[in-house]
Amino acid sequence: MDYVSLTKTNRLFWLGRYSERVLITTQYMMYWYDKMIDEKGIDYQKYCAEVGIPCTYASCEDFMQSYLFDKDNEYSLRSAAEEMLGNGMVLRETISSKTLAYLQMAVNALDLAQIDSAPAVELQWVIDDIMAFRGSCDDFIEQEFIRNIIKTGISTERLSLYLRLDYNMENASKELKKLMNRLYKSKLKTRAMSLGTLELYRADEKVDNQDFLKAIENLVIL
Repeated sequence: MDYVSLTKTNRLFWLGRYSERVLITTQYMMYWYDKMIDEKGIDYQKYCAEVGIPCTYASCEDFMQSYLFDKDNEYSLRSAAEEMLGNGMVLRETISSKTLAYLQMAVNALDLAQIDSAPAVELQWVIDDIMAFRGSCDDFIEQEFIRNIIKTGISTERLSLYLRLDYNMENASKELKKLMNRLYKSKLKTRAMSLGTLELYRADEKVDNQDFLKAIENLVIL
């Protein structure tokens, strides 16, 4: 039967969002680690403003250490990874233990990165584990609509970060097409006004990026 509880639906959706947050943030921060090696730094104040989090960091180095690895920082990558794993653990019977294992490995890799002065290898492991998690979802979750709830969360988070960071926007239209397709297959409820804004964007109408972001963030009713 194509039905899951509202609570499980919420966890599936946020499992997708948090997994994508971990993936993109790791990729983005690996780029800035390279910049720091070249002594070019990172405009972390701007980054915090763009993603809408408090800027409480004393330096680029402090930002990188706390934002990536501090599990007591509720806005950190490590906290997002913990939320991702927590949702996965509750959903173990739905996503399978084999799929859950990749989430645990991603968190383990992030913890190893924290104690390495040159954490590029471990951060790449995080990315690889998240990608393996995605493949395992396709292999071990039999119900397509459940897979598409997770994938709707993935596309929602991806577009949100693209818009907030003005990052990879050349792929925004393609990602929106994926989102709309996954949304239909997921059977999730949506807000008509948000859906209308996204349809305007798909039709190449001029839509302000802030309106686009608001529509993405308010699209799904959970």
